[in-house]
Amino acid sequence: MDIHIVSPNDYGQIHRLRDYCFPNKYSGARREDFHYWIEQSTTLGAYDDKKIVGQLLILPLNITVHGVSFKMGGIGFVATYPEYRQQGIIKRLMTEALQKMRDNGQTISVLAPFSVSFYRYFGWELFFEKLHYTIPQTMFPSLGKQVDVMKRMSFEWLDPALFQMIKDFHNAQAIIRNGGMVRDEGWWKRLERRSPDSHFAAYFQGSNIEGYIRYTIRDGAFTIQDFVVANLLAEQAMWRYMTSHAASVSSITGVTSNHYPFGFYFKEPQFKREVIQDVMIRVVDVYAFMQQYPWKDIQETLTIRIEDPFCLWNEHIYQINKNGQVAIIETSSVSDKHMLTLPINLFSAMMAGYLSVKETVVYANQPTVEKVIKQWEWAIPTEKPAFYEYF
Repeated sequence: MDIHIVSPNDYGQIHRLRDYCFPNKYSGARREDFHYWIEQSTTLGAYDDKKIVGQLLILPLNITVHGVSFKMGGIGFVATYPEYRQQGIIKRLMTEALQKMRDNGQTISVLAPFSVSFYRYFGWELFFEKLHYTIPQTMFPSLGKQVDVMKRMSFEWLDPALFQMIKDFHNAQAIIRNGGMVRDEGWWKRLERRSPDSHFAAYFQGSNIEGYIRYTIRDGAFTIQDFVVANLLAEQAMWRYMTSHAASVSSITGVTSNHYPFGFYFKEPQFKREVIQDVMIRVVDVYAFMQQYPWKDIQETLTIRIEDPFCLWNEHIYQINKNGQVAIIETSSVSDKHMLTLPINLFSAMMAGYLSVKETVVYANQPTVEKVIKQWEWAIPTEKPAFYEYF
């Protein structure tokens, strides 16, 4: 069995493997979209002679961590034919993918797991809790009568100038929101291919866009796909716009972050909610990641040991001085209780803001003195991440 980047001559095999192993066969625009990402990604194949029997795509994406944009490898379409399972093929694909991401400078990786425990084994960890909500028409929020300046378009009848403003606004918000992803033209095209009947509504204050939603209306359901606002006034304007559809829709459904006090100011906030954890994160290159990391307040030199059996280049003791400069040291005079010792998955969740330092230390089961915990708490930003993209 050989693992290597798939030749363009074998892209047809990638399509066949995906169609066999996933529930729905792609056709039309979705097949076109998948082919685009085969070409754009680092597409790995497991070859049995000339036959591709396993695959993995590393999409070239990005993610914002506490205001800094990192190159991110989005792992997707991981599959093997059933007759080749239980032979370690996925393990070899994952190991090769980690090396390829490091070579590509993709410091972080994100994926949507079919099994949390499976990907934890390879070093990924949960980092975002999605809150799925459904608001019936009888409980639509009432936010008063007000004339808001809204502009509307859809993928089917684009307003090029408005669309460019929406894209610019989305990316400006993505770079200041922990977990945001800046969308390039290829990603916007992907959204259009996957949901060509999407509408847009943008809220303006003067000549400036302050928020937008992307949504569909199907079978009486108003489904929110994007909900990006700069302030509370824009958020309330969006809800006034959505509830103006009350005569033609029976429910509004959407996704937000579980840490956000969603619906707090609604008169009737007791509607259906469901928390889903379906995205995981992993730091691929610890040294490069910490060099870019936006440290907050380092009062004393920090010391940390990383455990990462699938990326041996990460298994070091690191020191971060008061200026945020990172160094790898071979030995340390610091006792174990005076440094953090973390597996890569917990380190990743902590640095992304999902786990607090105290929670991380508890889950790692590594005795650490309180002073060291406090020093790390001062050094790490605390904003919770929210990642809404899907691949």
